[in-house]
Amino acid sequence: MTSGDALPGSQPPPQVDDADRALRESELRLQQVLDNTSAAVFAKDRTGRYLFVNREFERLTGRSADELIGHSDRDIFPSDMAAALRRNDMRVLLEARAMEFEESGVFAGEERTFLSAKFPLLDVDDTPYAVCGIATDITVRKQIETALSTSALAVSSAYGRDLFMELSRYLAAILDVDVAFIAQMRPEDPATMHVLAFVCDGTPREHFDYALANTACATVVGHGFRIYRAGLGSQFPLDDDFIQMGAEGYAGYPLNDAQGRPLGLISIVSRRPLEQPEFIESVMKIFAVRAAAEIERQRTDQALLASQASYRQIFEASEDAIFVHEFETGRIVDVNPKACTIFGYTHAEMLDIAMDRLGSGEPPYTGRDAAAHLERARRAGSARFEWHRRNKDGTLHWDEVYLKVANIGGAARILAFTRDITERKLAEEAAHRNAEHLRATVNAALDCIIAMDENGTIIKFNPAAEACFGLSEGDALGRSLAETIIPERFRERHLYGLRRYLEGGPGPVLKQRLEVMAMRADGTEFPAELAIGVDDSPSGKTFIGYLRDITERTQAEQGRRRLEAQLLQAKKMEALGHLTGGIAHDFNNLLASIMGYVGLASERSANGEDVRLHGYLDQAMQSCERARDLIQQMLMFSRGQKGQARALDAAGCIEQNLAVLRPTVPPGVRIDLDIAPDASAVRFDPVQLGQVLLNLCVNGCDAMQGEGRLTMGLRDVSVASVQCSACRQPVDGAYVELFVHDTGPGIEPAVLERIFDPFFSTKPPGKGAGMGLATVHGIVHEHGGHLLVDTASGAGTRFRVLLQACESEARATPARRRSDRPGPLPVEGRVLVVDDEHSVGEFMCELLASWEVDADFIASPKEALERVRESPQRYRLLITDHSMPAITGVELAQALLSIAPDLPVVLYTGLADRVHGTLPVNMLPTVLRKPIDRAHLARLLTDVLGRGEEAAMS
Repeated sequence: MTSGDALPGSQPPPQVDDADRALRESELRLQQVLDNTSAAVFAKDRTGRYLFVNREFERLTGRSADELIGHSDRDIFPSDMAAALRRNDMRVLLEARAMEFEESGVFAGEERTFLSAKFPLLDVDDTPYAVCGIATDITVRKQIETALSTSALAVSSAYGRDLFMELSRYLAAILDVDVAFIAQMRPEDPATMHVLAFVCDGTPREHFDYALANTACATVVGHGFRIYRAGLGSQFPLDDDFIQMGAEGYAGYPLNDAQGRPLGLISIVSRRPLEQPEFIESVMKIFAVRAAAEIERQRTDQALLASQASYRQIFEASEDAIFVHEFETGRIVDVNPKACTIFGYTHAEMLDIAMDRLGSGEPPYTGRDAAAHLERARRAGSARFEWHRRNKDGTLHWDEVYLKVANIGGAARILAFTRDITERKLAEEAAHRNAEHLRATVNAALDCIIAMDENGTIIKFNPAAEACFGLSEGDALGRSLAETIIPERFRERHLYGLRRYLEGGPGPVLKQRLEVMAMRADGTEFPAELAIGVDDSPSGKTFIGYLRDITERTQAEQGRRRLEAQLLQAKKMEALGHLTGGIAHDFNNLLASIMGYVGLASERSANGEDVRLHGYLDQAMQSCERARDLIQQMLMFSRGQKGQARALDAAGCIEQNLAVLRPTVPPGVRIDLDIAPDASAVRFDPVQLGQVLLNLCVNGCDAMQGEGRLTMGLRDVSVASVQCSACRQPVDGAYVELFVHDTGPGIEPAVLERIFDPFFSTKPPGKGAGMGLATVHGIVHEHGGHLLVDTASGAGTRFRVLLQACESEARATPARRRSDRPGPLPVEGRVLVVDDEHSVGEFMCELLASWEVDADFIASPKEALERVRESPQRYRLLITDHSMPAITGVELAQALLSIAPDLPVVLYTGLADRVHGTLPVNMLPTVLRKPIDRAHLARLLTDVLGRGEEAAMS
């Protein structure tokens, strides 16, 4: 019924509400099921972020659902574990099918293993949009599987006369108990147990008896598996030995023969309560089967030996070695004395020895091959073959072996008669081995071995030569060696030398290594090292060449020479850096006083009427400021200082650096600007941005060789799916692009791959160090940018510098105005200036005097300490240079703490990068740079020496 069919005035049935409620109830029931299951249930989207987890998953990770939902495995687990989980998830999503994985890791502080059933969740288009997993903890099961596997390996590897002791030792180790032992019932006294092996705390004992009555063992022998988890002493108080050792737990498994008759038992004792009885029973059952089989075997062998007395005299007197093998298994049950003498083993050792140890160990002389011969004798009644035996001392010998099926003492046996034929076999093999030895040596040689006859025809071409020359031996044999492997320009010399040697004259140098050029089948040439030997036989001379491809060695030598040149260049650059740093430091001190005095002169001229003089001084100050920036670049070059990034108007920086660049540009190069007026600001160090521009422009001018057009531009761009030409990383998003375009010939592809490598340059020697673009690469990436290079033959090259846009407003360098020059400062107190450069110190005093601040200058830090010590209250502020002989500025401030702890210290220096560590408490955190920013200094003096509230308001 539709809504139109409803009766007038009646309400529509609550079908929608019931459906919603049913859906919510269904979801609630599903949530309750998932939260109460013992398995961890989860779901992740295609990106690996969790969409759902149940309570078991929260418990295992130790995190709540709110902490897991929306996060990936990398946020929760260690990186290697997260990567493994992600790989399994991707397999399920990519193959769109359910899969099972064993996944291990640390959960809730414990190493655990889970069997995870993962399956894809599909949308309406059958496209996987998520992966769901159900993880079941199989840690205990894996531990049991490992222990059972270890038990099986231990049992299978144990053999020989110490088998019972080995089984006891393995059992104690696997179950981590204090005692393990194996005992059998005495046939003549079933109430007494004879211990075959007993291991207590790793110490073995064997062959002693104990009474079975009133012991825990009595509940096992003839019955079944028993375990007493704890309280062993209270249950069996008469078992004194176990009471003294503080035994708590006991478990025993009966040993029975093939007919189910009791033979003995295998038992364990622990000072701790025993856990996991099912696991203990499974392990002990494995060991019990092996121990029972060995006891039964030993009893059978004893009975068999008793029935063989009739033939022992003949058997033991034989001059041939005789072995008696069990018909079904092939196991050795007896050997005569001659066999023991020949093989070097005792009789007992021969009975326990594995067939593998009686052969050379190489097919067809292994234990498996021996078993095959025995099987042939079972089927045919006899077999004859040659056997390469190994004696106990490791020596190898040859035997002729004859196998014959016989009935001894009522039991089917296989008799093996062996006779030594070593001398005959060695004589037969000697000739064959000599011929094969030479062939194998030639074929296995890493060097090319090529033989030719007197006619120059190839008669041997080993596998190394085939691989080196790209020519098979079949194709090479019978061909002329000269035409096959010698470049055409050297063939005549080769043939001439061969003729001279055959005629008895001076010929090719033999057995001396030479460097020659050889030719591959495809015509390519390569350097090789060659030695020639000759075999002079009645049939004629055979020349044998030993040749080695030395291409890699030659390339390595060339690379070594290149590296030496680069190292020399690096040392030269390092020396230049030190020289530059020293010059820049000294010049910085000179410039500090020059700028200072020019500034003072400019202030005085501002009060006069000579406008032209004031303009001259302003121009001089601007030149000083450019020199200061240049010195900063020199210092950065010499010590690798990092720049100080700030919000920067890149357009203004381009125009400022253009004034520095124009004088260095050749007359035939025209400079154009293409700057978008709405370009965003960037966060960059202004000095280093100038260095980037300078390097790119110099490269462009060099590429154009003095003729062309150089364009610098700036604009906002958006790039997608491009690769950085320098770091090879993908680049996407919005950037501010600074580009330099030249109209040169472009860059070759082979060169383009290396242009950002340090010391790589296409310029002639002495014209470039190869560091320009490497420096650009370092600066740009240090500021979070990238580089793109667009180039084509004949179309020039465009270097595009992609920089991160800066949202904050760029700070332009303010123009110098008269109002910026402070007059008398509202301060009081005396200042002490300390600087080893007299010109700088005297200028500082002159500058302070111009602001009506009293100041004294001392060139020695030690004298400054004495001055303050004489009158600690004389000075209210000390301004000191940092780099001074004997005592640095920081050390001077530290020394003042014990003399005048309340005297504030201001540090100023041209080498701010040398100021490290925590500054003394009396030193202001602001470090002034040389040349001094006078406005900055004036503000600092006002803050430190100001006259109360009036100074603060002015």
